[in-house]
Amino acid sequence: MWDAVQYFTNLNSRLKLTRDKYVLCRATGLANLEDLINNSQKHQNFTVVDDSDDGVTIRRGGGYFNRRSVVVYILKKYKFKSQEDRAEKLTEVRQVYSRFLSRLLRDSNTLPELSYLDKTRIPYHEVPGFFAAGTAGLYFIITLDEPVDLQFVEEHWDEVPEP
Repeated sequence: MWDAVQYFTNLNSRLKLTRDKYVLCRATGLANLEDLINNSQKHQNFTVVDDSDDGVTIRRGGGYFNRRSVVVYILKKYKFKSQEDRAEKLTEVRQVYSRFLSRLLRDSNTLPELSYLDKTRIPYHEVPGFFAAGTAGLYFIITLDEPVDLQFVEEHWDEVPEP
């Protein structure tokens, strides 16, 4: 299974625009941004990865896949009520997004664990208003369909009732 946090930690430290400027944080949904909040006193810029294990098992072709979504937030603090500062921060955030995405697409052709990345649709959205910890930014959602073996194995069961 692909480790999104490790992958984006690596990207965050290798991209010249984010290296030593953006701190990587973990989240488990919008209700659980503690890592971002805890780091907001010392840092101005954040890459937040939400790799909560929500998903769905789907059938595609002749097999089954676990479809996992990963949400990545790219956030920068800005001066409250300054639309000019907010616009400036969003310009940089969009550059980070484009560079992360170009690397992700490149890596999906070379890294086996990313071979199941859905490249047909990668939505992104601007975060509304004065977001968590006084930030502006955007988030994007990537989806992976990872194969799962759902063969029934009798040895895994104490008894198997007759159908």
